[in-house]
Amino acid sequence: MFPSGRSSYSFPDPRGGNRQVTVHVHRPAAFTEDSPVLMVMHGRLRNGGDYCDYFVPDSERRGFLVVAPEFPETQYPHPHAYNYADMCDADGKMLPRERWLFPVLDAVFKDVRSRVGSRRDRFFLFGHSAGSQLVHRLAMFGWLDSIERAVTANAGFYTMPLRGERFPYGLDGMPMSDADLRIAFSRPLIVQLGDRDIEDDEHLPREPAATRQGPHRFARGLHYFAAAKGEAARLGVPLAWRLATVPGVAHSGQQMAPYAARELCE
Repeated sequence: MFPSGRSSYSFPDPRGGNRQVTVHVHRPAAFTEDSPVLMVMHGRLRNGGDYCDYFVPDSERRGFLVVAPEFPETQYPHPHAYNYADMCDADGKMLPRERWLFPVLDAVFKDVRSRVGSRRDRFFLFGHSAGSQLVHRLAMFGWLDSIERAVTANAGFYTMPLRGERFPYGLDGMPMSDADLRIAFSRPLIVQLGDRDIEDDEHLPREPAATRQGPHRFARGLHYFAAAKGEAARLGVPLAWRLATVPGVAHSGQQMAPYAARELCE
């Protein structure tokens, strides 16, 4: 059982390779075995502890448990082993599904659930920046039945639900059929964008395929959502995804956190 407040522990990556994830946890004072669980995916700086802290005020106010796994860059090299979820190697070669990162999140959730004595069988998921890249790819290619709802916030670029660009920018090279797209579009995903995330900062991806999505993160997120909406219409299915624009917020996980908590845990 975790004590009230902040704690952390090491969790072995169940895929092997002697990799360790640091799991940061905040247990609110009002936590019960039926309290919601929110998993938070950090950004480029691999600062899971900070991202856990961003949600502490809302955790105490709303009573949800915060779980923030931290993937160190020494063991999960940027960007393929985290942003791209180990779906491809450093040379862009696609890896077998059993090596993908997504099931690690499910394993972390089940471990935390056991340690804290939770009766919840699903969790909410939030990812910002590099973590948003991970989350939206999970929504498209590796959804977990244990996820209740997910927010992808302020990604640097997206895997567009379109042919014409190779992964990680598009679907070329991926075993993704129209039937698979229909399923992806039915998932409870919220594309959350800070409307001031328009700066050309040092971490903004500038590869040609990324810049074709727009000049900045806000534009790229709008482009991604519009493409999904267009493809859903082509396929004749409703789009379950929702666009949520956050006014006055730039590229800040901390400032996005309270909006995400409201979207997910109200």
